[in-house]
Amino acid sequence: MPKKSDPKALRRLAELSVGADATSTDSSSASSTTNEATNGPTRGPSWSVVGALVLPGSPSYFRRRVLSLVLLMCGVVLPVAVLAVLIIRRDEITSLVLDRNVLRTLEVVGVLFVLTRLVAVVEAVRARTPESPKRLATTLAVAGVMVLLAPTAYAVTRVHDLSGVIADVFVSSGNSDPLAGGSGDGSEDEFTTVLLLGGDEGPGRWAMRTDSMILVMIHRDSGRIGMVSVPRNLNRVQFPPGSAMADKFPKGFDGLANAIYPYVFTREEIAATYARGELQPEAVALASGLSHSFQLTIDDYVLVNMQGFLELVDVMGGVTLTLDERIPMPGNVPGAKTDYPPYIGPGEVEMDGTTALGFARSRSGDSDYGRMGRQRQLLSALAAQASGADVLRKFPDLAEVMRWTVRTSLNTDEFSSLLERLQDGAAVKESIGLAPPLINPGRPNFEDIAALIDAVQYALAENVDFPYA
Repeated sequence: MPKKSDPKALRRLAELSVGADATSTDSSSASSTTNEATNGPTRGPSWSVVGALVLPGSPSYFRRRVLSLVLLMCGVVLPVAVLAVLIIRRDEITSLVLDRNVLRTLEVVGVLFVLTRLVAVVEAVRARTPESPKRLATTLAVAGVMVLLAPTAYAVTRVHDLSGVIADVFVSSGNSDPLAGGSGDGSEDEFTTVLLLGGDEGPGRWAMRTDSMILVMIHRDSGRIGMVSVPRNLNRVQFPPGSAMADKFPKGFDGLANAIYPYVFTREEIAATYARGELQPEAVALASGLSHSFQLTIDDYVLVNMQGFLELVDVMGGVTLTLDERIPMPGNVPGAKTDYPPYIGPGEVEMDGTTALGFARSRSGDSDYGRMGRQRQLLSALAAQASGADVLRKFPDLAEVMRWTVRTSLNTDEFSSLLERLQDGAAVKESIGLAPPLINPGRPNFEDIAALIDAVQYALAENVDFPYA
């Protein structure tokens, strides 16, 4: 017969079994605690994914310290440093926006901003244990990266496009020599002269007549500016001896000054002799003729397609002018968005791009010479009313218009400096037109014109009144 079980022995055996289970549980808990202390917490809510999105690398600091520091540096410190530089140099924002090196830096920082967060959230999700709510973490990670990716990708794309616009607009001659002239009398050391050209053709077509020609002379030491309008109907423009245009027209160009640009454009053999790097040969030829005729060094040019000028004004939000008299408006110009009223002014007039273009081109109420004065007035007002903040906020749209509207031999720093000078309305001290009774455009005396320009430069340098104003 089997031996009876001892109740005391059974009770003792049960106690030993419970003790063993408790010891095993304590050991497992201790092991888990040790693992979390070593590798960082992996259980609980998805705080690590949120941390990876806000401060990439912070959740992995105890697991992968080197990776964590790299992510924090590229995803947080670098973007904050770039933002700080932009804020500190906000007064130079135009030159910064136009600097292709700055734009490339912004592109890289934008890519790193997203890439570091993508790496950080992937690392955070992969580090979680099977017991952790991995599905929630993955969903949160994907949503967070997508929220950051969309606006950043858009911004990086626009910055890249802007860099391409700058390459199209700012063409280079390949050297730092003046565009035309160089009298050797030292005046070129005191002044920077930029030839502003306004053409009359549509988008992408540069065989235009330059109906607007303005010499902008900047006294380098004081920053004072003088603007001299060259009439479109100026006759017999002279060219330097030995040049292709001088050989063709030894007694001076036999058409109006505004026809020089299309004449050179349509004759490849002549255009080739004025080729300088990426510059428009037609603009170089025109600058060469005006420089030689006026005995004036011309350093650079800015060519503006007047058909796109109205788009530039619209992008900038319009321009406001105070007119002393009633100005008759022309018939609707090509590309006009609205019908012109018969007259504008007198008094304060808020102009959109269409109205501004009509104001600049109208000559039915006075003459070409009155139009020259209105163009200088409009240029000064538009530059003075365009703040740096406006330019920055509207620059993506502005750049798209500039792509087919503007070409210039100025580099981006010089262009920014010119804009800043023009924005200071007080800097524009003298503004005249080479028109009767000062000169006769049909039979110009170029010695008299040179003397007038010398007088303008003297007034700027000495800060005295121009005697012929």
